[in-house]
Amino acid sequence: MRKLVIGSTGFIGRELVTLLSEKYPGQVRAMIRSRGKLGSLAYLWGVEFVEGDVLDRESLDSAMRDHVDTVYYFAAVTGNQKNKNNLYWRVNVEGTRNAVAAAEKAGVSRFVLCSGLGTIVGEPGSYMETRWEMEEAVRRSKMAWTILQPSILFGEGSEFFEAQARIMKLLPVAALLGGGNTRFQPIHVTDVARASIEAAESEAKIGKTIELGGSEYYTYRELVNLMLATIKIKRLKLPLPMWAARLNATLFNLLPKPPLTKATLELLAYDNISADREVIKHQFGFDPDLLQPYLAKYGIKV
Repeated sequence: MRKLVIGSTGFIGRELVTLLSEKYPGQVRAMIRSRGKLGSLAYLWGVEFVEGDVLDRESLDSAMRDHVDTVYYFAAVTGNQKNKNNLYWRVNVEGTRNAVAAAEKAGVSRFVLCSGLGTIVGEPGSYMETRWEMEEAVRRSKMAWTILQPSILFGEGSEFFEAQARIMKLLPVAALLGGGNTRFQPIHVTDVARASIEAAESEAKIGKTIELGGSEYYTYRELVNLMLATIKIKRLKLPLPMWAARLNATLFNLLPKPPLTKATLELLAYDNISADREVIKHQFGFDPDLLQPYLAKYGIKV
């Protein structure tokens, strides 16, 4: 039987394909948009790459041929990306619905979706609405499903940390969005990938929506201080009300790759923490990596 990863070249997807290739050599299939985006995945042994697009049902049907038993859907558009041509809805909602339909047609038995911590119904037209509808598409499926909701991610290539560090390096002040009191539970990308595999293999996780986070809570202010210390610069920290942040996000949207989006601000409007600080240990039996030792060893790429 084969394991199919959709969203294999994304931040978590790369880690997931790597771990799966070690555990199931010769049984892993990774769907990619084009071979030009393979990067380090090209050097993995025993991984089959198929080109496809979640908005193309025929390519999804093709990707699920020949006895795929587990699908990992990690293709959701994150809030840091620009919502060009209604990208959030097309990929998060329509793409997930397409993948679910193709998986059911192919007889897939397990479906693991990676969403985000704190997902709620959301206002009509909001980014959060697309995440909720993405989850609903999976909940309504006939397959044995598991939905994972990680908090902010760290690791090489983390957009949350690297994008903000770049802004801090360029500007004379560090903005504390919404006052800086929102809490987060950073988790390493490899821990999310590991939890995803274990979730797919556990009958106890079927039909569950599981929050994922590291074993520490940080306020946004504490994360800003930590990022500044890591990249070894000093900045005046200025609380920025949400109305002002939304104005900045509107202006930034004129750029091809905005450093701040309205979708990101949606995610900063509430605490991004799980009810259980030790959720990884209690749900999956291992201790997650800690943020500060990681940053001390590897830093933040800016």
